Amino acid sequence: MSLSKNTSTMIHSLSRATSYLQSFCVRLDGAHLLRSHATGFFVRVKGAILLITNWHVVSGLNPVDPSKAINPSPHYLKVTLLSRTNSVSELSVPLYDADMKPRWYEHPDRHAVDIALIELPEALEEYFYFVDIHSVEDDAKIVEAVAKDVFILGYPFSKADLEAEFGAQSPYYLPVWKRGSIATEPAVPLHDRVVLIDSLSRAGMSGAPVLISEDHQMMRARNAQGNAFIEAVRRGDTSALEHYDHDNVEDARIKQFKLLGVYSGTIGSTKMGEIALGKCWTTRTLAQTVDQAIQGQMPAHAPEANEHYAAFLQRTRRGQLILHDAAGNETKRVQLIPG
Repeated sequence: MSLSKNTSTMIHSLSRATSYLQSFCVRLDGAHLLRSHATGFFVRVKGAILLITNWHVVSGLNPVDPSKAINPSPHYLKVTLLSRTNSVSELSVPLYDADMKPRWYEHPDRHAVDIALIELPEALEEYFYFVDIHSVEDDAKIVEAVAKDVFILGYPFSKADLEAEFGAQSPYYLPVWKRGSIATEPAVPLHDRVVLIDSLSRAGMSGAPVLISEDHQMMRARNAQGNAFIEAVRRGDTSALEHYDHDNVEDARIKQFKLLGVYSGTIGSTKMGEIALGKCWTTRTLAQTVDQAIQGQMPAHAPEANEHYAAFLQRTRRGQLILHDAAGNETKRVQLIPG
């Protein structure tokens, strides 16, 4: 599936900062079993691109009680990306190394914070688009306050569900913007980490960015003269106001967005699900996780090593990108990291 250049440029920049994720288990008989789907988004740090999602997505465990497990834990993720040729592609990302040690990073308080980071090489940018969510936030000052509107940008439907309902060309790779509101005081986060969001959601929204939203009054250009006028005002040229012309410029209310945090649904509390409340891990907690990240750990139910996962690792080993065509045939092999 591919997008035309015009269609691609019309997609909201925040939608392009998210990714549809699928988690897979590699069974002892060699079958790759689709376990679930979820949401991720991207943040850039020096020397790498970070894929942000929930700890429970990569571990397959409930962070409130990891000892209980219903389904087998995943071995790897498929990350849906838009390639530089505007085609929709999937990047397979192993969750364990050859010694079955987790390859994700997490908060120093481990699964008490339901956030996981996966480091991707910057060299992948030659082939795929990675939009840092911070780079496409609006500059406007948006005050975090109870009852403010938010949007959760995630994937409540699986690719199969969406295609069954709307056809094979459905854009499963673009997020649903689920509206909600801030339900608890952001100035006093629960456990100093969580703000509750009033919104119904589904499991596939796990790992989604939560954007606080506010309408701002702005001037919008009608033509080139209007663009020049607005640029002069932004530069502080007050004399430009003498030449204000309504034919060139109009007043408009523009919706602007700022990252509020990372959504993790109602994991661990059926009562929160009953009253449609979801957890949003604050940006401060996300920043702590990025700055103080430690290698991930499986407290229970770690997936077992097997020859089929070892073979998968050999094909997707760190530092090497293997490209396939739509039929699954290898078309190119690129060494991203020397060695």
